[in-house]
Amino acid sequence: MNIATHLPSFILGIPLLFAFLTPIANKFSKEIRNAVFLTGLLLTGLFVGLMAYEVYTTGGWVYIFGAQDPVGELTTESLFRITFVADGFSTLATLTIIITAIGAAFYSLGYMKESPGMGKYYTLFLLTLAGVNGMVLTSDLFNLFVWFEVTSIASCALVAYHNERGKSVEAALKYMIISVVGGLLLLVSIGLFYGEYGVLNYALIGDSVHGSFIDLLAIGIIMVILAMKASSVPMHMWAPDAYAEAPEPITPFIAITSLGALFVLFRLIFFVFRGAVEPPALGTILIFLGVLSMFVGVSMALKQSDIKRLIAYLSVSQIGYMMMAVGVGFATLDTADYGSFGAMAIEGGFFHMINDGVYKALLFLSAAAVIYATKIRDLNKLGGLAHNMPYTTFFFIIGALSIAGIPPLSGFSSKLLIYESVYLYHPILAIIALVVSIITLALVAKVFFNAFLGPDQKMSKGEVPSSMLIAMGILTAVVILFSLFPHYVVSEIVVPAMESLGVGA
Repeated sequence: MNIATHLPSFILGIPLLFAFLTPIANKFSKEIRNAVFLTGLLLTGLFVGLMAYEVYTTGGWVYIFGAQDPVGELTTESLFRITFVADGFSTLATLTIIITAIGAAFYSLGYMKESPGMGKYYTLFLLTLAGVNGMVLTSDLFNLFVWFEVTSIASCALVAYHNERGKSVEAALKYMIISVVGGLLLLVSIGLFYGEYGVLNYALIGDSVHGSFIDLLAIGIIMVILAMKASSVPMHMWAPDAYAEAPEPITPFIAITSLGALFVLFRLIFFVFRGAVEPPALGTILIFLGVLSMFVGVSMALKQSDIKRLIAYLSVSQIGYMMMAVGVGFATLDTADYGSFGAMAIEGGFFHMINDGVYKALLFLSAAAVIYATKIRDLNKLGGLAHNMPYTTFFFIIGALSIAGIPPLSGFSSKLLIYESVYLYHPILAIIALVVSIITLALVAKVFFNAFLGPDQKMSKGEVPSSMLIAMGILTAVVILFSLFPHYVVSEIVVPAMESLGVGA
């Protein structure tokens, strides 16, 4: 049997294995610990790349854990086994996750090298990676709950890593309460589906749902919980605190867990909920949540002077673009409008997901470099950093122009698809999206002028350590690559993700 068959299990198993090897290695030396951590991370990245190659060249498959034939058809015997799906959509998700994880990991080597308890930090990092990978790869509801809990526990502990700071503990407590309540409600909804149909597999539930009251109740609960985890307004209240108070290198990785929840939500909407709720109704809900997230996120960012909180609220607004675009596409399913602009909307939404994961990580890490060099987070107290931190300044500019959707960077390419498609659905949506982008540009310009321009105030002695520059350089290279070849990203990565959900371009 080809080793490629088992790639989904490696993507999950490697970070779990190395999460427990890292504290053992820490008993010997910091160098061995760091080497073990990076080995686990890079091996996971290797297997993600191999899975992507297999999916794009030979097609996707369902992997059944413990079955005699792990890629066989779902049978009565396999109904209660753990199943993962390796297809274009899970590949899009895992690629987004691993790119961000590699950037955050290399950044941590320099930023956190003097911090105590790094063995625990790296263990939690790898557990979070395993959890979010499990969420996007699984194809049954109970294992979604398991990996939801793993992700929540590990990421909550990371938020509270600086437990000597009251604000960090408070942020972690908020995150923990919301995650615990969310996990319990998710379990309730899973029980409703199981009591109704006796199965938990996505495909089998999708074939069975018919829109009963129980179906709608379970769907409503799951949508609320995943929208909360994705930091969609009005369930976003935990995100700015968690992003702002988590250790600076881990902030983009905490944010990627939100994007992972959005990936799960979209899979369930297209693969499971589609048979129970009319697409126009469900699409309208997504559009409403998206517009609300865009408006509230950017509005709250206007009043922020803390550089991390400002980017955190911009992150909330970017989630809105994805929800609005996918909502427009879903609302037009099975109509002539889907071919005219609905498919383009989904293309834009999915392209924006991988874009956002990368440039948002770059922005957070650029802000972390400012904090590392100056020990200041207040924009009103910063200035002149470009004189001594030219590389960080350049990296910030790339991330800032991308999130604002300025051509020719990749953020513009995905936003252009969104603008064009949602305009044909309803012009007011495109106007709102454009206005939010203009305000976003004004906000990142404010950060740039306040933090980097002006006379040298001797706040920094020079650039941050090389490992941190390498991390930002990796993310910048990916942004530039996406900017140079947007059509390739859409045709080779985004379109297969759409086709795997049964909504080809």
